[in-house]
Amino acid sequence: MFPIAVLIVPMYYILSNLQMLDSYTGLILVYATTTVPYCAWLLKGYFDTIPVEIDEAGRVDGLSPFGAFWRLILPLARPGLAVAAFYSFLTAWGEVAFASTFMLSSSKYTLAVGLASFVSEHDHQWQLMAATSVLIAIPAAVVFYLVQRHLVTGLTAGAAKS
Repeated sequence: MFPIAVLIVPMYYILSNLQMLDSYTGLILVYATTTVPYCAWLLKGYFDTIPVEIDEAGRVDGLSPFGAFWRLILPLARPGLAVAAFYSFLTAWGEVAFASTFMLSSSKYTLAVGLASFVSEHDHQWQLMAATSVLIAIPAAVVFYLVQRHLVTGLTAGAAKS
């Protein structure tokens, strides 16, 4: 909802007070606070498309509320969960602004921030940058490969009535 530039100063202040600057835990908390609200909103919309009658039928068949959720609703929500997980992963994987601001030592930079180290004011090492960017893209491609069938199912969920 807010641009990253607006969030950096208050988050820096909070992480500084908690003594979590230059720590992976602090960066994970920052990523969680920026992706969880969007994913909650996304999943709320997806869970609203699942008919209430399915939950009621599970309750009539003797399932507890948690059992109905775990056995009936959650498998139906797998495409929405895959979209939310893929979004969260890609957002954190390619993010540069937070990582370059909150990680003070270069040994703790994320891969996306470390990629920028191949470009300086006087020297551009394009061959190293290209090779590294291909290696950085491999985990994102693997994650996409693992969730692709759920993504396609989620994209076509409301396309046709049966």
